[in-house]
Amino acid sequence: MAESSGLEGGAAAAPEGVLARALAFKKKLKDGGTVIGAWVTIPDPSVTEIMGKVGFDYLMIDTEHSPFDLQALQTMMMALNGSQTVPLVRVAWNDHVRIKQLLDMGVEGILAPMVRTVQDCRDLVAACRYPPVGTRGFGPKRASNYYRDIDAYVAAANDAIFVMPQIEHIETVDVLDEFLSVPGIDAVAIGPNDLSGTAGLLRQLSHPTVKTAHETIVAKAAAHGIPLCLGVNTPASQNKEWEAKGVRVLMVTSDIELLAGGGSAALRATREALAT
Repeated sequence: MAESSGLEGGAAAAPEGVLARALAFKKKLKDGGTVIGAWVTIPDPSVTEIMGKVGFDYLMIDTEHSPFDLQALQTMMMALNGSQTVPLVRVAWNDHVRIKQLLDMGVEGILAPMVRTVQDCRDLVAACRYPPVGTRGFGPKRASNYYRDIDAYVAAANDAIFVMPQIEHIETVDVLDEFLSVPGIDAVAIGPNDLSGTAGLLRQLSHPTVKTAHETIVAKAAAHGIPLCLGVNTPASQNKEWEAKGVRVLMVTSDIELLAGGGSAALRATREALAT
């Protein structure tokens, strides 16, 4: 069968350090630290490699709203070889089939959008864990170094894979205590725009209903000791304040923002210089 190579165990000595960057990432959060990351939305390995060498703790590759296919995504995972930056992926949906495929190709953490109910949250965790604690199917080809390190990968995977459900429905706020108590979630994210939409207030983020929902999620996550991600980029000037509230999975920029902002800044500076 396709996944048989190396399954016998001991075919080659597995090196130490399998999933080491993912385990270190999770330990940093568990110990009260803050991780800093950026969005990747352009399906090109060069972009991923450039961003991976900046020094971010993680990159969040957004396959929900960007045109990724599996082959392009696997090539982007390869572009992070040798980098300590952890590859996380926002899947298009909380789909155990797609999650399995991504983990098998070496993705080290999953952000799932529109995780609405407590059962949805449990299903997400189960999709990221091997039995007996989960339901992840077996076949981690690239993730296990093409089965060379299969024993080490299987031993570490359940502890190493990062799981972050995204709260994007106003009804989830009513079940937050149970939702945040689901074993196996490492952090939670807010989806502010979609959450406002489910309240009938799309993008009205300052509306009292939306603000109260956001504030409730922030407060409840802190009370449960669950690191929070706002799901949107935040300016450096605000991040100390957010960190104090428990927002310890920071998103600070994206490939598009850097290209558009950097290009605009270069053009503006040149025009200003020519005008003097």
